Amino acid sequence: MARFELLVGSGEFWSRAAQDIAAAKRRVLVQAMTFEGDAAGKAVAQAIGASKALDRRVLVDDYSRHVINDTFLLFSRDPKLVSEASATWAMFDELRQNGADIRVTNPIGGNPFRYPARNHKKLLIMDNAVWLGGINFSDHNFEWHDMMLRIEDGAVADWLATHFEADWQGDPGFACRDFGPDLQIMSFDGATNVTQSHGLLAYFAEAKHSIEVLSAYPTMPFTEAMARAAARGVEVTIHTPRPNNKPIVRDYLLGFAPQAGIKLSMIDRMTHVKAALIDGETMLAGSSNFDFVSYRLNSEYIAVLRDKALIADVEERLLAPARAEGQPPRQDERHGWAPFKAKVTLKAADMALRLIRPGKRVGEWQRP
Repeated sequence: MARFELLVGSGEFWSRAAQDIAAAKRRVLVQAMTFEGDAAGKAVAQAIGASKALDRRVLVDDYSRHVINDTFLLFSRDPKLVSEASATWAMFDELRQNGADIRVTNPIGGNPFRYPARNHKKLLIMDNAVWLGGINFSDHNFEWHDMMLRIEDGAVADWLATHFEADWQGDPGFACRDFGPDLQIMSFDGATNVTQSHGLLAYFAEAKHSIEVLSAYPTMPFTEAMARAAARGVEVTIHTPRPNNKPIVRDYLLGFAPQAGIKLSMIDRMTHVKAALIDGETMLAGSSNFDFVSYRLNSEYIAVLRDKALIADVEERLLAPARAEGQPPRQDERHGWAPFKAKVTLKAADMALRLIRPGKRVGEWQRP
């Protein structure tokens, strides 16, 4: 039977994950969208490099070769950013010298239209311990409020290792598997998400009495599914950060939520958590932001969890603080052009993404 453990914050996560890496004998498989050569990233790289596991591999998205600290390298001349980029390349060179294999997912190459199609998965597999959630390996991600879920189960670890291997070989595909009544995992490949997301959207649209979401970035079609539930009388709440690093999504929610009958709870700190509790008994968690990009183009993992002890822990450690901290939008936030502009811009972006398809799915690590 799978054992579940909720880790809130990068401190809890990394303290526990570092122990798993150090203890691993068979495999250390790590996948992330962001992996930077700062204090947080170097700590992870050093742990992987020092591991005695027979199979040590890292999949990092090509995003980390183009964006450092949420800033495009192409458009920046900040010496600190350039220095961190150099430290990132050196970190990966050292990791390879220490015997770990590295590949990049969804290489952009010379085609900027491939940029939106990212492999957004966050995954760690150390022998029979699996980690899923939202934490990337960089200082600014470690500073945000976030969570990771540890699952200890050999069958789960083996199944996810198979899909890590598919990403490693550049041949991903959609997959979904039940591991007993308390756990289902979906692996989205970024190419077939739209046709494979009906079951995921149904969790929101078919909720019976409550939906509570903690996320910085929810947009259509997930918010539209929540709106359909709200129209049936379901109590729907979205907890989202006021200091959002993507303020356009915050502005979109400020306009959309009240019109859809959704309660918007504004938190005065950045949270990168991606979790939804449906009817108080089903939790959705993983790498998906519940947004149009994850719906159309991103490769993602989402776990569907019904373990009662885990749900109680989520209620106590994630949702209760969000309820206590959250405030209704201020009067000045509800009006003006910002919500309208955000809605129009995101709708246009959603339309544009329909024309994009992922290109090459994996490449060997190379310095930019």
